[in-house]
Amino acid sequence: MKRNLKVWMLAAALTMAGSYATAQANPPKEDGGKPGMHAMHGMDHGKMAERMKRHMQHLKAELKLSADQEGAWTTFASAMTPPAPPPRPDHAEMEKLSMPERLDKMKEMHQKRHEMHMAEMEKRHTAVKAFYGVLTPEQKKVFDTKAQPKWPHGPQHG
Repeated sequence: MKRNLKVWMLAAALTMAGSYATAQANPPKEDGGKPGMHAMHGMDHGKMAERMKRHMQHLKAELKLSADQEGAWTTFASAMTPPAPPPRPDHAEMEKLSMPERLDKMKEMHQKRHEMHMAEMEKRHTAVKAFYGVLTPEQKKVFDTKAQPKWPHGPQHG
């Protein structure tokens, strides 16, 4: 029984040492780990926009649009462009507030971000439906399988 306890203690110590070494080898980014969805996944707005642009170019090529569909594509692609990230709070100003005031401010910012997000979703929803309406049945099949990038599966994706 004592031997099993020693083995478990050794395993726990090695795990902790490995975690410490990993943390030291991968220090936080200089920006202090920007808050927000894209920062959590290690992707800044510029990289996300560039990735989206490449995806849209590939999608357009695969759809083989006719000249009559170009205007609908332009409207669709414009609506799908990611918005600029919202401004970050001024930490110096936030520190001047009492805790209840800070919580109220954070709640207000969260509500505004939620409203912006919902407006973006509505804009994209409308754009997709309008564009989808001008596609041929063959193009709709391509769009259905290629328009949405693959969803990441787990923390290793980012």
